[in-house]
Amino acid sequence: MIEAARTSALPLPSRSATGALLVFSCGTVLSAVLQRHLLEVTQSAQHLVEFNVGEAFGLAASLSLVLADRHRRIALTGSDIAVLVLSALAWFVPEQHGVYLATTLAGLWLLLKGRSDQRLAEIGQIWLALSVYELWGKLVFKLAYQTIEVVEVGLIYTVGRLFYGGLGVDGASLSVRGDWSIVVLEGCSSFHNLSLTVLIWLSILKIAGRRATSAALPALALSACLVVAINVARILAMLPTRQNYLFWHDGPGASLTAIASVLAAVVPIVLYVEQRAGRAEA
Repeated sequence: MIEAARTSALPLPSRSATGALLVFSCGTVLSAVLQRHLLEVTQSAQHLVEFNVGEAFGLAASLSLVLADRHRRIALTGSDIAVLVLSALAWFVPEQHGVYLATTLAGLWLLLKGRSDQRLAEIGQIWLALSVYELWGKLVFKLAYQTIEVVEVGLIYTVGRLFYGGLGVDGASLSVRGDWSIVVLEGCSSFHNLSLTVLIWLSILKIAGRRATSAALPALALSACLVVAINVARILAMLPTRQNYLFWHDGPGASLTAIASVLAAVVPIVLYVEQRAGRAEA
């Protein structure tokens, strides 16, 4: 019994540990993509291969951490592998967001085990951030949205009055004319993508080999404010007519907003990383 416990605590060869982390990181995202492909009504080759933005950044950060510094070995014990295998069972949960139970369990294990290997702790941070974005953040947002909705509608009304003199509010309904109004629902919330903003911020820091310190928080705050502002502007742009709504909610405007939100999340942290790199070279 004691001998078995000692064996499980022995580190695996570096190549085996790296391979296990790569398989787990890629397998989780691939499982989520396959879940979307199998569970969505529309089936196409695009659905089979598409990553969403959060998955792309999270996977890129995970791979960069796993493959970084080839000269410094990365160590996993038998118990670590057991946790990864156990976590991977969540890949077979028939719900695309439930797949991220895997990264929740594995990420917590890497963080709470109190390792001296900073790289493993950082991989755990990325896995947990991906879990929050894909699973837990969505659940918390659903539960808390009634409170968030009050704050959001108040914010939209305050900003909207600068552009629409006759802006009216009735609960979650906004209107600038008597025959047309829109309702701000959970899926269109301006705060909906803040967990994605945090994931992108953390991922870029890890890819650049930077720590998530308080010095990087202003870049995150700026990104969050820009993302909220872009989405508030989108909601206000829907107000005048049904045609405006269709353009910004279901048409090209929705794609433009999504691209602008991603750029708003990416650019401040990239500028921060470049600024730090420039100071280091100087």
